[in-house]
Amino acid sequence: MTPRAYSYIRFSTPEQARGDSLRRQTMKAEAWCAERGIELDDTLRDLGISAYHGANRTTGALRSFLQMVEKGQIARGSYLIVESLDRLSRETVIDAATQLFALIQAGIIVVTLSDGQEYSSDRLRQDWTPLIISLAVMARAHDESRVKSERVGEAWRQKKAAARAEGRPLTPRCPEWLELRDGKFVERDGRFALVRRIFQETIEGFGRREIMRRLNLEEVPTFRGGKGWHTSSIAKVIQSRAVLGEYQPHSGTHKNRNRKPEGDPILNYYPRIIDDETYWRAQNATEGRRQSAGGRKGQKGAHILQGLARCASCDGPMHIQNKGALPKGGIWLACSSNLRKAGCDNDRRIRVDRLERDLLTALLHVDIAALASLDDETPQMLRQIEALKAKLADAKVRRTRLLSVLVTEDEEVKEQFGQVAAEVKELTKQLKEQEKAAASKQADPGTIARLATANELSGQLEEADLEKRRELRIRLSSLLRGLVERVECRPIGPVMVLKPRLEVRMKGIMPFAFRMDHGIVSMLLESSPDNDALGQFFIGLGGASGME
Repeated sequence: MTPRAYSYIRFSTPEQARGDSLRRQTMKAEAWCAERGIELDDTLRDLGISAYHGANRTTGALRSFLQMVEKGQIARGSYLIVESLDRLSRETVIDAATQLFALIQAGIIVVTLSDGQEYSSDRLRQDWTPLIISLAVMARAHDESRVKSERVGEAWRQKKAAARAEGRPLTPRCPEWLELRDGKFVERDGRFALVRRIFQETIEGFGRREIMRRLNLEEVPTFRGGKGWHTSSIAKVIQSRAVLGEYQPHSGTHKNRNRKPEGDPILNYYPRIIDDETYWRAQNATEGRRQSAGGRKGQKGAHILQGLARCASCDGPMHIQNKGALPKGGIWLACSSNLRKAGCDNDRRIRVDRLERDLLTALLHVDIAALASLDDETPQMLRQIEALKAKLADAKVRRTRLLSVLVTEDEEVKEQFGQVAAEVKELTKQLKEQEKAAASKQADPGTIARLATANELSGQLEEADLEKRRELRIRLSSLLRGLVERVECRPIGPVMVLKPRLEVRMKGIMPFAFRMDHGIVSMLLESSPDNDALGQFFIGLGGASGME
């Protein structure tokens, strides 16, 4: 393997690429190789990567070179050309020197163009004085970066303090629907309406793919001017708490893999464009899709029972079978385990369109006026939050008192402080979780509203065109997951199991009527083994019709 020269070029910020740094380092390396007749490889470039924390050593071109050296893929006697040792590293002297010595012992000759030094194993065995120069250069480079980092860090701390106290913008960087104008964040190009639309469609049951499809179908311009929307762009909007006006300061960087939140979010930093209820309803809808019926939709939309239908014999999912065009064909539900011959003997098939029709008809017979939640958990949750806040405040007072005497070096005081500090941390965590759960609960529109909307949408299906039917079916699918626990596909017929904790009164006289312990009449095929004081209700759907 013939030795050759490898030119390593690095600078810290992308802005330096527009200056003279790249040209200067390149030309010097080319001139050095031309003078000695050595072949040059100039592909090692880490542009915009810092060496202060060793990011260039763990990622990018330098890491690749170091790995090739370790594997013996770089010939001994090859040259690594750098403008100065600070291009290789600006870490502490011990770390920077360790890296330099490892390269030299692997047979690599390190050349620094700024001072004409060549660091090789043969030379250093005869003359160790260049090492003194190298240590001085590395120490100076680290100190420069440390001082700069401290100054920048202090400047950022002051900016963050001003942002918290006065709401002053830290930088012009902001969400895509905003821009900084005259020192204030304002709406950009009428984008608030688009953000609100994305939230509303998420609440109505549309997933990221479907929202993306609809926006692209309407040729709605993207935030960044690219060609068409992507699901990742939709997700970023839905997940962003900036819509609530919040900004979360961070420390560290993604590049150094040490980025983390710094302190609590700054409230009212951005203009709020989504209220709490809308935000949490969208999060609930997203979580619901992850846990049940998410996925791609066909041209006509998925069947509205997607994720709800289960085999009553093995509790496995019911899968779709497409038997072609009607009247002899159609879309059928079949037990997945039975199809795979995996131990389930439930071989009955159920026509999806008839099952959907029977389910929607059954919901029309629910007396909405008699529908009520047996137990509203929200007041209790709010009381729990108030109790946690009181406990946390008390723990913080105790922690402050212990802190004032911690200087005594009393081991018992130290132990007490550690216990109280851990208590504060745990209570803070519990409080955040409880506040999130309460916000989510309060954002739920409620069973009555969900049922009324489902009945309204089902009445529009017959008259809707293809695109409208797709929209209605997606919305119905989302609504049903808030009303129906599951649809059990039994050999004697499908059964709809309503969500627990609901009381239901059916209108009119229907088969299999059964009087519950509560005095509430519901349509049942059999009692639930899990029936308790809160109630769980089974409604037969169409008997044996639509089955084979």
